[in-house]
Amino acid sequence: MELRHLRYFIAVAEELNFTRAAQRLNTAQPSLSQQILDLEHEIGTPLLTRTKRSVALTVAGQAFLNEARLTIAQARNAVATARRAAELEGHKLTIGFVPAAEIKVFPGILTLLRESFPKLQLQLQSFTSLEQRDALLRGDIDIAFMRPPLSEPGLVAKTVLQEQLVAVLPADHTLASRDEVNLHELAETPFLEISPMHGGRLFDTIREHLRAQGVVLDTVQQVENVLTLFTLIGLGVGFSLMPDYAESLLFRNVTTRRLAGEPIRVDLIMAWREDDKSPEVTAFRELVDARGPVK
Repeated sequence: MELRHLRYFIAVAEELNFTRAAQRLNTAQPSLSQQILDLEHEIGTPLLTRTKRSVALTVAGQAFLNEARLTIAQARNAVATARRAAELEGHKLTIGFVPAAEIKVFPGILTLLRESFPKLQLQLQSFTSLEQRDALLRGDIDIAFMRPPLSEPGLVAKTVLQEQLVAVLPADHTLASRDEVNLHELAETPFLEISPMHGGRLFDTIREHLRAQGVVLDTVQQVENVLTLFTLIGLGVGFSLMPDYAESLLFRNVTTRRLAGEPIRVDLIMAWREDDKSPEVTAFRELVDARGPVK
């Protein structure tokens, strides 16, 4: 079975007329009829019922039509991917990121990127969300994985990940024995706050939720670096609130607990310059779109 057999069958199935299908394919009708007969013989069942006045799909034919269309679409996509891979030889893609992207997004999408475009030069740079915004505007990076907000003209973004906040505690904290903790119960524990420079909208989201819950925490320090934050928590200096990617980074003397009540959601966005139509950025965005939301 060859792709031409599938194309011939799709044309006949859509036209339900051999004459029109032959004209559409720019081939002779007798040749088209023979190709369909050969296809049916190979499959082992009729795909069409024919009379002098009509052509109709059998049940098997309808099922085969769906798969034939998918196969043709996949073949076209394979050709397009191969051509784009050749086009991207020697091109470079620079991606900025915060830790959540490195842990939850990159393991899947960067593997797929390497498989699809092995000649593409990839450069990764760890920045805060604010630094990524500025780097995008300067043209120092092509793609940013960052925390919102992002409202600068010329930059566009889409949400690629939703996480929920968790409490990050010293492993020997009295509340660490529970499956989940209440924010009111943490009011007596010193609070290590993620810096707004590092966390973007995350900083505001936490503060707004605390106000809505009537919780006043004892903020003793703002921290920019995640590893520094874990070190301080492990030393018993206090606790923090972080997106759940933190569960993959824990030190032995640090633990996480889910928060009681309705989960507090925080977004991770992928951003790029609106006028950047380069093939490497387009290819990467299409891979992310095809993969769908990360969970």
